[in-house]
Amino acid sequence: MGVGDILIDDWAKMTGKTPRSPAREVQLDDIVWQGVLQGADEALDVLLKTHLALEAILIELLAPLQINDGYLRWGFPKKTEYLLANGILTQADLDAFDKINEIRNDAAHIFGHQITISSALALARDLESLGVDFSDSMGHYSEEEAVEYYDGLRGILAEIGWCVLFHAATILQEAGGRDIFAARETETG
Repeated sequence: MGVGDILIDDWAKMTGKTPRSPAREVQLDDIVWQGVLQGADEALDVLLKTHLALEAILIELLAPLQINDGYLRWGFPKKTEYLLANGILTQADLDAFDKINEIRNDAAHIFGHQITISSALALARDLESLGVDFSDSMGHYSEEEAVEYYDGLRGILAEIGWCVLFHAATILQEAGGRDIFAARETETG
């Protein structure tokens, strides 16, 4: 056990968090052109785009609070904490949005991290328990049912993303912000 291991273990005990260490060793195939740059991961793409859209809605929620432009550079948790402190988000909203951020961070910062059907359904159950509306309680499906109904992991994550973004858009509208749903009807109508 090296010095770095002790520091990581101490950090984990102090924070209650698991450090983001690689899920596996980097192999030659990972650094070859096809291994890194051409490997399409549709599930990761859905997760990253959901996170980007969610953070954009958080920025819209922050904009009217008369703070300097520095908030644009705040990390995700600082944005949710500020919105909670100002009565825009509830604790459940903060917890739900921060779960999305944590899953995204794991996917983006842990080499070889895999999002599984099981972990996606667990996320859906967690989000539902925090008040994110899932019209059909997707987290209560078996893995086989969810794969069939949503056409795989990408579809499951897309449904989770839609529900989280709908929840955030509703908060934006209730806070006096833009009605995202009306904007779409205007564009298509």
